[in-house]
Amino acid sequence: MYWTKHHVLVCTASHCAQKGANDVIGRLRLDILRKGLDTEILVNTCGTIDLCDVGPNVVVYPDNVIYSGVTVKDLPEIVAHLNGGPVVERLRVGPGSAAEEARRGFYAEAVLPAPERPAGNFEALVSAHGFDAAWIAEQQRRGFVARKLGAGGEETITVTKKARGRYGV
Repeated sequence: MYWTKHHVLVCTASHCAQKGANDVIGRLRLDILRKGLDTEILVNTCGTIDLCDVGPNVVVYPDNVIYSGVTVKDLPEIVAHLNGGPVVERLRVGPGSAAEEARRGFYAEAVLPAPERPAGNFEALVSAHGFDAAWIAEQQRRGFVARKLGAGGEETITVTKKARGRYGV
């Protein structure tokens, strides 16, 4: 690892794996080998990087690049980047990317007036921001929201400290 130009991590945690991450890493390793780049580029699997809803995710060091929603069809462009070409901007996710801004906008609204709200209200807000029930389940699995029974026995959803910290809300 210490002598390579790039270290690539492909998330193969359960959600990314369900979206085809194992096909991505298998083909990426093969493409790197076929192009003779295996002495310059190390490819490993990794667990979650907390971007499961936009996976499969590929992290490129030392470039500080995270690609999201990667499919096998995207690999020629990613390999070109790893071989000195430009970053594949359409796949790049980061603090200012559209995907992150959409989540930040949602969470900024979801904590007002308080981080806890009735589940029905939370679900309506999720829908208004273009997300769905599967997205809520993923956010819950990742620890960004928590479901519980409120004081009156009504189900509530709370935006956790983890989400508030990550999105600065």
